[in-house]
Amino acid sequence: MTTLEWILVAIVCGTIEIFSLGLWFLWLAISAAFIALLVGLGILSTLESQLLVFAFVTLILIIFTRPLALRLFKTEDIVSNVQALVGQHGVTLTNLGPLEYGQVKVRGEVWTAFANEEIEADTRVTVTGINGVKLSVEKTVD
Repeated sequence: MTTLEWILVAIVCGTIEIFSLGLWFLWLAISAAFIALLVGLGILSTLESQLLVFAFVTLILIIFTRPLALRLFKTEDIVSNVQALVGQHGVTLTNLGPLEYGQVKVRGEVWTAFANEEIEADTRVTVTGINGVKLSVEKTVD
């Protein structure tokens, strides 16, 4: 393959990486750019040697640099929607019981809730789970 063809492989892999953000195609793009440089300098002339070095460089990059890159670029996963309510504290507005739905106020919003024990109104509770659109709560132990 020619230098231009390896540059095109690098560009395609780089473009795929931009859209996938999986840190897999990045190493292919870097390896292809490296092979383009070696082909341009006349170091690699046969397709077999180019593919062998390409595979070797890609493998080395994935093994030794991908874990580091994942740690550097790792973002904090932010829990959103109702799952973010698990672990939050609230106050019961009505009595709750095992067979009795009631209302709780969590983060300024009123939710339908249930509990596995009797809980009176104006009791501090902790959200332990979500079942559909109803919160599962238990008394907060202070």
